[in-house]
Amino acid sequence: MLLIDTSVWISVFRDSSGQVRQQLETLISNREVLLTRFTQLELLQGSKNYQEWTLLSTYLATQDYIELTSNSWEAAARIYYDLRRQGLTVRSPIDCCIA
Repeated sequence: MLLIDTSVWISVFRDSSGQVRQQLETLISNREVLLTRFTQLELLQGSKNYQEWTLLSTYLATQDYIELTSNSWEAAARIYYDLRRQGLTVRSPIDCCIA
């Protein structure tokens, strides 16, 4: 099972040469790929126009998602808390949820 981060999907969608997509397809190679709802949110919010939104929304509706549990939220908060205590600032709590 693979969880692909938003930054990877953005690289795939922006790559006009198709090389990044090929590399990802090789990496995936018959493995189950899951997304998070955060990835769905981040990708859709970056849509350039309605046409892109519609195309992306239709594609994302066909994907499999891993859902957070009630324990996931506390675990994400703990990651954020522990890193702050070490003097590290996480850019977004969403990243802790994905982790």
